Amino acid sequence: MFNENIRALTVRTLVTETFFGMFYVVWQPFLIDIGTTLPQLGIVQGVLTLFAAVGSLLWGRLSDAWGRKPAVVASVLCRLVAMGFCLTAQSWVSFIGFGVFMGLSASWQQTNPAESSLIAESVDAVRVGTAISVYMSLGLVASMTTASIGGYLALNKGYWIIFLSCMAGETFNALFVSLRVRETLDRKSDAGQRASVDLRDEIGVLLTPEKELVPFYLINFIGTFSYGASTSILYALLVDNLGFNTVQLGLMSTLFGLSWGLTQVPVGWLMDRYGRKAFLLLAEVSAMVVMAGYILSKEFLVFLLLQIFYGLEHSMWIPAQIAMVAERVPAERRALAMGKLSTFPMLLAVPAPFIGGLLYTALGFNAPMILRLVAILASFTIILFFVHERSR
Repeated sequence: MFNENIRALTVRTLVTETFFGMFYVVWQPFLIDIGTTLPQLGIVQGVLTLFAAVGSLLWGRLSDAWGRKPAVVASVLCRLVAMGFCLTAQSWVSFIGFGVFMGLSASWQQTNPAESSLIAESVDAVRVGTAISVYMSLGLVASMTTASIGGYLALNKGYWIIFLSCMAGETFNALFVSLRVRETLDRKSDAGQRASVDLRDEIGVLLTPEKELVPFYLINFIGTFSYGASTSILYALLVDNLGFNTVQLGLMSTLFGLSWGLTQVPVGWLMDRYGRKAFLLLAEVSAMVVMAGYILSKEFLVFLLLQIFYGLEHSMWIPAQIAMVAERVPAERRALAMGKLSTFPMLLAVPAPFIGGLLYTALGFNAPMILRLVAILASFTIILFFVHERSR
């Protein structure tokens, strides 16, 4: 159905998500277990956000200059180094190194601009949504399967086995991607010309948002900051405020992954066939349901069932936004544009997890969730009036 690149990248994400499905569940509870406060965890999350912003811009720019494949391999190696910091951590300060390198990987839960561009360039334009969905869905199924296992292992065997497993998986991925992925951007011939570009012009390009993407910048500014102040520290909040354990968090992550994974391919096919804007709006509606549920109930069963809507939000939002951005920006600056679209909002959101921790400490669990709900309503309004479907 798809070419070798899509198959190879699907293997890459399958391996990553098999092990990181366990890791996503346990890293915040691990920090709580070693005596980290919520504001301190917010600092770690803020460092991760800052360097994710740097990584998105870095790999986006370099992949437009030198090719997609080297940037993808480099991001895998950054994840490998990040896990080394987790394995040797003795306090929350040790996790600063984790935040630096995991952020630099620019692929925290599958959001690397070089990889997104490589996928978009490996298929026909009308099949981008489907390709991204297929690529993500198998990884999500793997993540879904191992999330509960990770919660059990952390509770009964310790965290170290999860960190080591992630390191083994990323070692394999670095070698596999190097051998199997074919470069899609033929631009190495004019490398010397690019090297002589005036530094001021280069900085200007890096710092200037694309006019055709202004509504997406607004949406991502609002969404990234509010996510950072709320959902990005959710598992820590649930452990600290409601006493959830890692097994319960693993069940939540499993149902989230199940919802996302099972709906990703049909949603991708539908948006390629009927358009993408409607799915951006439906994603925001799903997010509203989730946040309203978090605010109104504190029962584990409710939080568990809300993961169905949370998974639907992701399966609709991510491929729809990537496809809409890809069709608005030419190939020679596509990865950089995607990188900037991640970088600028994340720079604004660097203090957001710390602010979320302070809001929680001062006003309780609902305060960061209400902030997130208001932001989602604002994003919905921007999409409704300012994002338009492109004729294909």
